[in-house]
Amino acid sequence: MRPNGMVRTTGFVQLGRVPISSGVWPALAGALAALPFGPSWLPFPCAAAGFALWEVWIRYVQPCSRAVNLDSVPASELRPDDWFRPYGGIGPAAQVAEAHPAPGDLLHVSLRGGRELTLAPDYRVRRVRLRD
Repeated sequence: MRPNGMVRTTGFVQLGRVPISSGVWPALAGALAALPFGPSWLPFPCAAAGFALWEVWIRYVQPCSRAVNLDSVPASELRPDDWFRPYGGIGPAAQVAEAHPAPGDLLHVSLRGGRELTLAPDYRVRRVRLRD
């Protein structure tokens, strides 16, 4: 968790509830980059190297968590300890510490870590489940 309460998440393509890791892209790039340069077996170790570099990046250089998108709900349905994506279907995730009405028919959402958001009650947010 970052100091402001946000959790970086890896990118992915999600088919239903099945996430496909964004590590596929660096592996594919490594394989394609090797195609014109050598023997037919060269794309395989280059794909493995691309994936390994991606793993090092998301674990040590810019740590982030894997997350699975769940349902989309209005912000007014957020409860303490819910994990959600405050900026749409992709991007960082945050955990709700408290949610209460704010002046002007708005919703004040306090996040773990201290960040605070003011949202329209009908603003749709995507709940998520962190996998690690």
